[in-house]
Amino acid sequence: MYAQNLIDKDLMKTSIESLPLPGFVRDVEVETGIDASGEEAVWVWIVVDKGTMTSLENKRAMKALREKIYEIFSDKAAGVLPYIRLRNPAGTTGQTLVNTGLS
Repeated sequence: MYAQNLIDKDLMKTSIESLPLPGFVRDVEVETGIDASGEEAVWVWIVVDKGTMTSLENKRAMKALREKIYEIFSDKAAGVLPYIRLRNPAGTTGQTLVNTGLS
């Protein structure tokens, strides 16, 4: 059984978007698949503008959001621990993928 069969991506996305998201969050994306180790996996991509995470206040807000996302998965998809990552909006010049360093 693969992760995509364990969770409803639309439900998870809607649940995350129903949280009081920090103002700097542009979008939330949920993807499922197999990770580099061959294990079932879920990725939650938080879309933010480039340079957003240079602020300590924003880093704290992202840490709190990450904890709430883990709570949602614990409640709605027990046993599934998502990779939570940051991404700049598509089409951004010099797009950079940023690991939150928190998962």
